Amino acid sequence: MKQFHRTPIARSVSAVLAGSALATVVIVPAHAQQDGESVAPLEEIVVTAQKREQSLQDVPVSVQVLGNQQLEQLNLQNFADYIEFLPTVSYISARPGVAQVYMRGISSGGDGVHSGSMPSVGVYLDEQPITTINEVLDLHMYDIARIETLAGPQGTFFGASSQAGTMRIITNKPVIGEFEGGVDLGVNGVTDGDVGYSMEGFANVPIGERMAIRLVGWHIESPGYIDNVNRTITMEGAGVVKNNSALVEEDFNDATTSGARAMLKIDLNDNWTLTPGVIYQEQETNGVFTHDPEDIGDLKAARFVDEKYEDAWYQASLTLEGQIGGLDLVYAGAFFDRNRDSVDDYIHYAQYWDNYLEWYYQTYYYTGGCYHLDAQYECTDPTQYIVSDENFSKQTHELRLLSPQDSRFRWMVGLFTQRQEHNFDLRWIVPGMDPDFGPTRTWPLGTVIPGETVVWQTKQDRVDRDQAIFGEMSFDFSDKLTGILGYRYYDFENSLAGFTGGLDACLDDNGQPQYPCYDIAPNVNDVSKGDGDSLKLSVQWNLSENAMTYATYSEGFRPGGVNRATVATLPKYDPDYVDNYEIGWKTTLADGRVRFNGAAYFLDWNNFQFAFLDFDVSPLTIIQNVGQAETKGMEFDLTFAATDAMTVSLSASYNDAKLKSPYWQDDDDRLAGAPPDAPIGTQMPFVPELQWTAIGRYEFSDANASYPGYLQAALSYTADSWSNLNVALREKQASYTIVNLAAGIMINDWSVDLFLDNALDERAEIVRYSAYYDDPFDAIFQDSDITVNRPRTIGLRIARRF
Repeated sequence: MKQFHRTPIARSVSAVLAGSALATVVIVPAHAQQDGESVAPLEEIVVTAQKREQSLQDVPVSVQVLGNQQLEQLNLQNFADYIEFLPTVSYISARPGVAQVYMRGISSGGDGVHSGSMPSVGVYLDEQPITTINEVLDLHMYDIARIETLAGPQGTFFGASSQAGTMRIITNKPVIGEFEGGVDLGVNGVTDGDVGYSMEGFANVPIGERMAIRLVGWHIESPGYIDNVNRTITMEGAGVVKNNSALVEEDFNDATTSGARAMLKIDLNDNWTLTPGVIYQEQETNGVFTHDPEDIGDLKAARFVDEKYEDAWYQASLTLEGQIGGLDLVYAGAFFDRNRDSVDDYIHYAQYWDNYLEWYYQTYYYTGGCYHLDAQYECTDPTQYIVSDENFSKQTHELRLLSPQDSRFRWMVGLFTQRQEHNFDLRWIVPGMDPDFGPTRTWPLGTVIPGETVVWQTKQDRVDRDQAIFGEMSFDFSDKLTGILGYRYYDFENSLAGFTGGLDACLDDNGQPQYPCYDIAPNVNDVSKGDGDSLKLSVQWNLSENAMTYATYSEGFRPGGVNRATVATLPKYDPDYVDNYEIGWKTTLADGRVRFNGAAYFLDWNNFQFAFLDFDVSPLTIIQNVGQAETKGMEFDLTFAATDAMTVSLSASYNDAKLKSPYWQDDDDRLAGAPPDAPIGTQMPFVPELQWTAIGRYEFSDANASYPGYLQAALSYTADSWSNLNVALREKQASYTIVNLAAGIMINDWSVDLFLDNALDERAEIVRYSAYYDDPFDAIFQDSDITVNRPRTIGLRIARRF
C-alpha cells in the first residue's frame, strides 16, 4: 500500500532519482492540479524498454508492465504469482525455480533439455540476461521497480533467445539525498495445508551528498499443501513389493527462501554515475509440486524417495553512465553464478516393470529375470532416483552510445559479449543393486558419491559464447511520422563436451571403468558455430497528441547447437528464426482516464528446433530442426479510472498457433507415406488460445478518511492447451480461472493488508507431465503428474514505512 505513504509528486521524484539508463519507471501526474480541479487518477508511465527513456504511450512496441505498486497491491511475491498476471506470457513449471516461458505461440513443447535448445523468451535481471534452460530465476519480488514484458521478437536489441519476446525484472535503485525504509511481516495459511510466514525489509541510506546505498533482505517460509500418501507397488513378474510408509507426510512440499540485495550509487561528478550491486538468494524446496488426482487423489502424490531441490545464486553487477561530447554512454557488466542440487524420484519406471522395463532390461542388458539384482542375484528393491549437481555461470558486458533524445534524428549503437557455462552431472542411482553391477568408484569425469550405485550418468560441460554489434536509428519525417531502423549482427559458438551412458558401457572385461566408452555411449566433444543478422523496420504515426499507431517487421533467432545423444551420426541442430508482422496502437482517452494499448500480429516460425525421444536411434533426447509454424494473434491492455477512487483494468492475449508443415518423427514413416505424427494445423503445445486478467480496485483515500484503505478483486483466466506436439502422445490441459481478493487500511505509517488468494480454490493444470512406455507389442502405457497451483490461501501482512 505504498501509495498511501507518499504523495504522487513525492513518488514521482523518487522514481526519477532511482532510475537507471536502461530500466526506469517514472510516475508523474497526468495533469497539474488547478484550483477547484482534481488530479487525474491515471498516471503516465515512463519506460526504457528500448534502452532509451520514453513514455510508454510513445514506444512503438507492445509492452506490459507490472509496476512496484501493482506488485505490492496484488501480493505478487514469486514467479508463480506474477506470471498469472502477464497474459502475454504462457508458461509451464515443475516447481519453484524450474519453469519455461513462451510468448506469441512460439512453443514446440520440446524445450528443457540441458544440452538442448535455448529458450525462446529472454529473461533479464536489471541489465543482465539470465536466460537459462528450463530454470527461470525465481527471484523473490520485494522492493522491485517493475516487471516488464516486451512481446514479439526483440532480436535487434536483446539478441539470441529473445526470438518471441523479452521479460525483464527491474530492481529499485538507490536514491541520493533521501532516507526511506520499510519492514513487512506476513503470515498465511493454505486450506487443508500448512502455515507460512514472511519477513522483509529495505532501507535507502544517503552517504554524504553524492552517494547512497540501498539494502534489501527477505526470509520466506512457504507452506506445503501436497500430501505424500502411503503407496505399495507390486511387480508380480519380479516378485518384488515396495512400500513408502517411512516417507508418508502431510504438506511435504514446503519451501524456504532467503536473500539479500545491496546496491551503491555514486555520483562521481555532475556527468558520471557509478552503480555497483550484488544480489544473493538461496531456496530450498522439499517434496513435489505435482499431484495425481486421477490415480491417487486431490493434492496427493506417492514418492518413494526424499525429494529435495536446493538453488543458490548470486549476481554481481556494475553500471557506469555518463556523457561524452553531448552523447550518453552506458557500460553494463555483470557476473551471474547459480548452483542447483536436487534429488528426484525415478520410481515411475518401476511401476511399469511387467509391461515395459522387464522386457527392456532383459533385451538390452541382462537375462537374469530383472535388471536390479542384489548380491544373491535376485530382484532387489526397485527404488531409484536421479541426483543432479549443476552449476550455471554467465558473464556479460555491454557498451552503448546514445545521441540526444530531443533531436530529429536519434540513434544508438552498442557492443555486446557474453560467455555462459553450464556444467551438469546427472546420475541415475539404484541403491539396492549389487555393487558388482554398479561399483561405487571414481568415474572418468566425476567422483561418484560413496554408497551410490550408478546405472547411468550424464556428465557434461556446455559453453555458449555470443558477440554482437547492434543499433537503432529513428528519424522524424514530420511531427506525425517517424521511421525506425534496427539492426544486429551476431556470431555464436556453442560447445558441448563430456560423457553420457549406461554403466555397462564403461566397464572393461575385469569390471573396471574404462574411458573412453565405446559401446552405446560415445563421448561428446563438438562445437556449433554460426553468425547472422537480425532486422527491425517500424513506422510510427502520431494520429494526435493522445493516439499513436505503428507497423513493425521484426526478426528473432536462436542459435544452433550440438546433440548430446549417443549416436555419433546425429547431426547438429541449426538456428531457427521468427519473422513478426505487427500493427499496434497506443491511445489515451477520456481526458486521461482511459489508456488502451494493443497489437495484432502474424508470426512465421521457420526451421524450428524440436526435442523428442526415439529409442530406435538413441536412448537420449534428440534435437532436430523439423518444420514451420505460424501464429495469428492479438493482445491489448485497457485501464479505466472510473472515478477518482475506482480503477479497473483488463489485459488479454489471443494466439492461434498452429503447425504449418507436417511433422514425422521418423523419416522412414514419411517416405513410406505413413500419416504424420503431427499434421498441418496441429495446435502448438503449451499455447492457450486465450488468456486474460481483470483487476478492480476501490480506494478510500480522500482527505476526510480517518484510515485510508482499499478493496480489490483480481481475476486471471487461462484457456486449455496441449502438452505435446505429437497428436498420439499429447493430453489436453484444462482451462482454469484464479480469483484473488484483498483489502487493507492505513494507520499513520502502518498498513494492514488482508489477502484471500485463489478464493474459489481452483485446481490449475499448469502442465501435465506424461510418461509413455512402448513395449515390443506397441502398447502404450501412460501416467500423468500435474503441476498444480497453491490452493485457497488467506494471508495477513503488516508493514511500516519510515
